[in-house]
Amino acid sequence: MRVVHVVIAVAFLLYAPVAAAAQQVVGAGHDDGYIGAARSVRIYTENLPPFNYLTDDGLSGIGAEVVSAMARLVGHSGKFEMMPWKRVLSILNREPYTAAFSMVRIPEREHEFKWVGPITHSETALYQLADSPVKIRSIEDARNVSAIGVNAGSASERALRALGFNNVMPLYAPNTGLKMLLSGRIALWETVDLVVTSQSRQLGIAPSRVVPVVPLGKYDFYLAFSPSTPETVILPWRQALNELHRNGVFDEIQRRYGVKSQILPGPRKTSFSLLN
Repeated sequence: MRVVHVVIAVAFLLYAPVAAAAQQVVGAGHDDGYIGAARSVRIYTENLPPFNYLTDDGLSGIGAEVVSAMARLVGHSGKFEMMPWKRVLSILNREPYTAAFSMVRIPEREHEFKWVGPITHSETALYQLADSPVKIRSIEDARNVSAIGVNAGSASERALRALGFNNVMPLYAPNTGLKMLLSGRIALWETVDLVVTSQSRQLGIAPSRVVPVVPLGKYDFYLAFSPSTPETVILPWRQALNELHRNGVFDEIQRRYGVKSQILPGPRKTSFSLLN
């Protein structure tokens, strides 16, 4: 799989306050060595619209824009590597001074990574074609369908397999989930509302053709660091996110992507029903 190096182009007027505040954020109470390490962290992501995706101008998406704004404050280059999610997870588990977005924070992952966020959130559910003759009313009903499409390496794949589901089909190209549902290759699709809207728009179909049949709760997405990355290296990133909340840039990004509910920095209890 080809690794793509990308730089996010950010509108100057929106991020001018970020640039002006950058020196204050990274200069307060930090050793120069740790700042240098924070600026050289290798950051990875996957192609999953609308959170992170490639356009003609580079990398875009709600998660990508938030992390890019944080990077500007830290003094990071803003160059991120895009690759399949399972490979991203493998790198973070092996190598220090690495990070990835947009990572779902769940109890099973709590001590596997170090967390900065949330950078956004979304509602997750099992989706089905609206005209499907098969009636799905509960998670137990989902055990009997032919296949449930789930992003490979995702929190949902992990949860469903832990519950003994044998009909999980990993999706190694996450942006093909809706196509596979429409073609009948999968009977159910586990995803979040923002992804349904995005892929429906890409395919030119009405979002109402796909309906949530088993709500699973809310996902919080984070910038996750490898467990061996020192806290002193992560701290400037955490302070950068706090600054985005303070100056209003964070809320502006969320609004442009249709995220209406308020998101505050710091950990929150997951409401993903399979894990509670």
